[in-house]
Amino acid sequence: MTATRATGTTTTTAGGGGVTRRAVLGLGAAGVAGAATVALTAGARRPVGTGSDHRMWDAIVLGAGASGLGAARTLADAGRSVLVLEARDRIGGRMWTDRTTMSIPIERGAELVHGSRASTWDLIEAEGITTRRQQSIWGRLAPGTPWLDGTTYASLKFPLGAPVGPLPEPADGETALAWLERVGIPRENYPVLLAAIEVDSEQFDVLPAAWVVDTVAWAIAEQDVPASTPFPDPYDDHRVIGGYDQVLRPLAAGLPIRLGARVHTVEHRAGRVDVHTSRGSYQAKTLVVALPGGVLKHGDVTFDPPLPADRRDGLQEIEYLPVFKGILEFAAPVVPPGHPVARQWDVMTTFSKRPPSLWNASLGTPGYHGEIAVAWATGGVAQDLLDLPEAERLAAALDNVRTAVGDQGLQAVNASTYDWSKDEFARGAYPGPFSRRTGLNGPIDDTVFWAGMVTSTIHSSRNSGITAAKQALAALALR
Repeated sequence: MTATRATGTTTTTAGGGGVTRRAVLGLGAAGVAGAATVALTAGARRPVGTGSDHRMWDAIVLGAGASGLGAARTLADAGRSVLVLEARDRIGGRMWTDRTTMSIPIERGAELVHGSRASTWDLIEAEGITTRRQQSIWGRLAPGTPWLDGTTYASLKFPLGAPVGPLPEPADGETALAWLERVGIPRENYPVLLAAIEVDSEQFDVLPAAWVVDTVAWAIAEQDVPASTPFPDPYDDHRVIGGYDQVLRPLAAGLPIRLGARVHTVEHRAGRVDVHTSRGSYQAKTLVVALPGGVLKHGDVTFDPPLPADRRDGLQEIEYLPVFKGILEFAAPVVPPGHPVARQWDVMTTFSKRPPSLWNASLGTPGYHGEIAVAWATGGVAQDLLDLPEAERLAAALDNVRTAVGDQGLQAVNASTYDWSKDEFARGAYPGPFSRRTGLNGPIDDTVFWAGMVTSTIHSSRNSGITAAKQALAALALR
């Protein structure tokens, strides 16, 4: 990562995730250690295992993101010796809490806990971590159109009236945009909840028609419900106050984690792996590969013997979704008194803007009097932004905030962005709607197990690590 300061703005660049309620937002998507070995604070578990790194371990885990730490924690808690190898100089992977660039911690990668039943709540509650449920959700189709409360049936209303007659079945290969045009629903007549679909995925000129049919049918069926009626289920995304990386502490506690260990070759046979890294070679009875699918697809790790042909082909079918996330810090709250959007807002999305979505990344932070707004885009819109010089990307993000609040003179005191596709240890933010997700996790010789390759949330990543660890434990129990 490189940082430069110009005209009071910090800019940061890279060096070297059907419709759900979360779509109302137009949203998708940890520095704990900086030395070669993770040091843990008082109260941490004792390190698991003793002796040289170059012993025969029960398991080696590649990658110290949520999936790798989930796997390692499960193996260690079962009494197995486990070593975690991480190429970066920090743990967390695409969960990266930056505590230095702005006045409060910001999230360069994963930011939200998606749902009150996400498996990460056990960690949040055990650590006493504070969260905020996003609840002030606002959207509009374009500047000059009304702001609508995304938590109510207003977000299901057709501005120009609902289409009449039965909805046609999508044709084979028909895009969502072509189907909507055939039904007679132009963009200026999209319900806000329909417009939100392409903000959290690819856009309608690429997405299949099947992605929008149910939402259109739902909106038509609910036209008689008063616009002010709240949805029966509350919006269920939550921000972690003070840094998402706090959930990593109980996962990493006491684990031997070697940072700066970039894996280049894995030799494997039934009952043994030899892992060769920039820090030396390590041996184990089992291996959990918890690396991003983009890294495996790129061929950054050589397997000897090569992976089966169907696995190699499957890795090539992993497709990452372009994601733009611009982070802007302001000296004071940006929404003026009397604005239709509540001053304590969580989300403001103007769907015609590029990037379209904004969320408040500072609300609920004790003692903080400024405001941090995150500008968000995915798919082709995000790629268009990523293709621009960084200053122009951030200017587009600022323009959205200025337009949303009606203040063209508004200035950010800090601004930053990060292009995960340029990160050699990630090669993308998370898999998109056309990515292969099945048939990739089958063990090889009951020795090499797989986790996290195509997950797009912290809880699903951790869960995949736990699943892989349980498979490894079953294999170890038979030896």
